Amino acid sequence: MTNVDGYWLPRHDQDKLIELLDQIPDLVEDLTIAISRQDRISGGGPRTRNGSDEQPIPIGLHAMEAADLLHHTLTAWTNHVCEQRNYPRPRNDTLTLGRWLKTHIIALALTEGAEESLDEIQHAIRQARRATDRPHEKHTERPPDETLDAVGLTKDELREAIYARTGQRIPRKHIDNWIRREHITTIEPGYYSLPSALDYLARRDQEKMSA
Repeated sequence: MTNVDGYWLPRHDQDKLIELLDQIPDLVEDLTIAISRQDRISGGGPRTRNGSDEQPIPIGLHAMEAADLLHHTLTAWTNHVCEQRNYPRPRNDTLTLGRWLKTHIIALALTEGAEESLDEIQHAIRQARRATDRPHEKHTERPPDETLDAVGLTKDELREAIYARTGQRIPRKHIDNWIRREHITTIEPGYYSLPSALDYLARRDQEKMSA
């Protein structure tokens, strides 16, 4: 793990990735235009196969390749998070995938292997910008309520998050006992609620102080 919060993708890199994901809607629009537009062809340009003067509609091959790379990269990272964290897969189009990854940025950051996501998505977006001549645009706005409190954590992630919040290092067997006794809310099998764990820990500490 990369820090005391248990992130594989550090917080500052999460912000960089959000900045990139925010560019996707405009890039998709520009790529679509680049793929479908007619290039300027002079009167002496290429003719259709039947020999007529009717000009063919050229396809922006570079834009097509960039669009495919962007889509496949976002698909791969979305599938990686869904497989590791048992999330249902979203609709498989580029706009939806970009929005899903931004909304689930914390879940991605907590997923093993996520340290490579920034470089791979950044490369795909750079290729898209080159294919559309779109300049770099900087804009970062984290999605609302996307914190450690909003996602299910594994037992190890839960221990790291509790330590980061409280400074208390809770033994793994205590976490197991709390889960078994339902002191900690199960978000889904294998993933647990940090707020419920912190609430129980606070109540337990208060009871000890009152005893």
